[in-house]
Amino acid sequence: MNFMTAHGKRGGRRARDRLVEREGTSNPRLRRYELQNQLLFLDDDLRETALALGGIESFLAHALALLEKTDVAPAELAALADDGEVLDRLDYLGETLASLRRRMGLIAHTLK
Repeated sequence: MNFMTAHGKRGGRRARDRLVEREGTSNPRLRRYELQNQLLFLDDDLRETALALGGIESFLAHALALLEKTDVAPAELAALADDGEVLDRLDYLGETLASLRRRMGLIAHTLK
């Protein structure tokens, strides 16, 4: 079982959607005074990472739709291939993932 199969859905909703809509971390073990700021930043990192993934997912859906289109025009493919926004989203995804991992490590260290 891969990560997305095990963790990607719960109750029919995608993890990305749940991350964007969640109101914050409510785990009682993590609700400690010294972690409050880190948890706020962590929740923000989760949302931002999910939004970046959504942008990448949109690009992939658009690419798939074009590739399946029987009358696809070369200009459509070229325009999508030249769209630099997906590369910006990939860069942003890398940044938010790095920040998320760093904050999770800080929280884990504080809990020890």
